[in-house]
Amino acid sequence: MARRINLIPRTERPRTKTDWGFLSIVGLFIIVIFGLGFGYYMLSNVLDQRKQELADLEVQTSQLQQQVDALRPYELLASQREDVQAVVQDIYSSRTLLSDVLDAVSLVVPENAWFQSLELTADDPVNSAPDPTGKSAVVGSGTLTIEGKTYSFEDVSRLVVRLQLIPGLRNVTLSQATGMDAGAADSVSLKSFAIGAAVVNSEPGGALPLSDVEVTEQ
Repeated sequence: MARRINLIPRTERPRTKTDWGFLSIVGLFIIVIFGLGFGYYMLSNVLDQRKQELADLEVQTSQLQQQVDALRPYELLASQREDVQAVVQDIYSSRTLLSDVLDAVSLVVPENAWFQSLELTADDPVNSAPDPTGKSAVVGSGTLTIEGKTYSFEDVSRLVVRLQLIPGLRNVTLSQATGMDAGAADSVSLKSFAIGAAVVNSEPGGALPLSDVEVTEQ
């Protein structure tokens, strides 16, 4: 095969030039495409992670809901227990300790006075109201009635004053005081009396100690 010879002078031959602007545009386009692809890849991974986290949270929520449904009967029992304890608290705070009242009465009776009868009553500790005097006692409809004898009206008044000092009694009144002859040889004069009072709860209010009363569930 014959060899080709370029007869055009070297000075007249066209020179090849590099178009740097076009190459820059192409390079920038390639970089943008790569960035978009890489960004799509990263966002796709993040989306997959979020979907997995959402699925895990849904599973945990379902498990927690099952636990809540299983514990719902116990919540009802706890509410019932609180209601029962509230009733017991009210009864406890409004109770009247009759033994304390009798013990206090026995301490204030003069040696020269004696009782012929003593009647002490108190209602059930419900629907109680605060003491109008502002103290912690609760006024009820309980009553104390005492009938007895002594030697002088001074002894009767002394007994009334002492009874008024008992925290568990209110409105101590002398309903009757009469003189009588004992009929003995020395003609000792006796005085009979009748005293009435209202019985109240002198115990301070407050929380019910669990050591005193405990509510058990059936």
